Amino acid sequence: MTVARALDVTVVVPPPLRALFEGRREVTLGVPSTTTVGEILETLLRLYPRLSQHFAGDQPVSGGFYVQLALDEPSLKELASGGTGLSTGGRLVLFCLSRPSPGVRPGA
Repeated sequence: MTVARALDVTVVVPPPLRALFEGRREVTLGVPSTTTVGEILETLLRLYPRLSQHFAGDQPVSGGFYVQLALDEPSLKELASGGTGLSTGGRLVLFCLSRPSPGVRPGA
């Protein structure tokens, strides 16, 4: 049986989301090397369930903010080469973007 080596992946939390993350600026997760970016996201949603209300979904919601996830350059290169998108010391960054107010067209 082969055991996957562990990775430490850091998620950077922006100020508007820190209340959802118990005030943390960063969350570091120790995960197997086979873990994907999607699995990191699933782990964050399990650990911090209130985060889910801020991800864009199928149902339009107006006002407030929503969250996007970005990868650092080494993670993007890993993903582009067919890997998981994660490497030791990798950083995933959460961003908050404003939702349009009711009746306001985005970009108008």
